[in-house]
Amino acid sequence: MNSGKRSKPMRFRQLTANSSMTSDNRGYSLFELLIAIAVIGIVSALAIPAYRTYIETANMTKVTANFEQAIRVAQLSFSKDKTRRAIGLFDTLPSTTEAWITLLNKSGVQAPGGGPAYIASSNNQTTGRGNAETGAIGVNWIDSRSESVRANGTVRPAREARLDLWRPRYLSLREQRALVTEAGVDLRNQRLPED
Repeated sequence: MNSGKRSKPMRFRQLTANSSMTSDNRGYSLFELLIAIAVIGIVSALAIPAYRTYIETANMTKVTANFEQAIRVAQLSFSKDKTRRAIGLFDTLPSTTEAWITLLNKSGVQAPGGGPAYIASSNNQTTGRGNAETGAIGVNWIDSRSESVRANGTVRPAREARLDLWRPRYLSLREQRALVTEAGVDLRNQRLPED
């Protein structure tokens, strides 16, 4: 019975639910591809506007946080300087706009649109008041002055030193102005975004 040859076991192809007897399995049908593209389109139509809104909200929050941080630093600087003068020490309050910007930019914070978070500004509606394109906070130092009489005889009133800070009309934020003095902060709403 055994002639020395080994018999090979028969191998049967196993059939599963997804396999077929033929080898022409070509991939997805056109209908399946169209459904996938439609689903991607619907998800994109919903997700992209939500993502943009999220980014805009985050950037407006960053501008507001930079503005509020500048107010806190200015209040702390005025308070520290007042205390130093009370005990007979020299002033340490920055005395120029650039010195204030250096103090505020110590940590290297950037504006949402790029560039420094704090820039020199003025009270000019077109050229000052921060940067509405980048979201940079406007900074302007105004020195104190004594009461004086002008050449025409009118009295020029005394003014205490102050730091003007502007939160620009960035995206849908309203412009705000903070006048920081030794006495405190005067926060004013300025122009609306659509003005």
